[in-house]
Amino acid sequence: MSHPAIELVDVVRSYPGPINALDGVDLKIDPGELTAIIGPSGSGKSTLINVMGTLDRPTSGAVLIDGINTRDLSERQLCGLRATRLGFVFQSFHLIENARVVDNVANGLIYQGVERSERQARALAALKLVGLGDRAGTKPPKLSGGQRQRVAIARAIVSEPSLILADEPTGNLDTQTSEDVLALLTDLNQRRGATIAIITHDNEVADMMPRRIRVRDGKIEEPERYEVGTALIGGSQ
Repeated sequence: MSHPAIELVDVVRSYPGPINALDGVDLKIDPGELTAIIGPSGSGKSTLINVMGTLDRPTSGAVLIDGINTRDLSERQLCGLRATRLGFVFQSFHLIENARVVDNVANGLIYQGVERSERQARALAALKLVGLGDRAGTKPPKLSGGQRQRVAIARAIVSEPSLILADEPTGNLDTQTSEDVLALLTDLNQRRGATIAIITHDNEVADMMPRRIRVRDGKIEEPERYEVGTALIGGSQ
């Protein structure tokens, strides 16, 4: 039986005040979907990605990753789940500056108990997939912003996760590099079947996605789907 890549059921995330940053959120992303989650600052978008990524626990409600209910998992179990079923791409890359690119990508497999030689081989394969196979021995300070983001994407996909969460992945990039990164994410979705949720405040980025989910005042508005959304990226038809 196939499960959603992620499902949120009546999720509330409260803070002292009381303030409901998330207020009864229901959300489901199926395997193979490419989705934009869009909302302005203060909409609850950042809280939503933290809850989706199991970095924050909801005050109430359920978060299921690949059919696994995370509500009753220990912190250790959650770390294991993140290492095996979730991939993260951050706006600021979060690379280890003094480590080679291939080691930045391979390090995420340590938590899975993968042998070093296999970690290196899988990391190199992921780097080749994002077009950086020839930069495996380079350290991040010698890379451009776009290349750094490609390394971050390689790190996110190396464990073949159920869901990749990309948090403002083009926020620190120029227009052309942003288009290249979005084209890469789209290609991973279309050719490799990767399930990807891109969190953004940029309407132009969201318009390129086949599904858009808007967050406003901690609530999910009616999702929007488009037949030809991804055709806008990279000029492909």
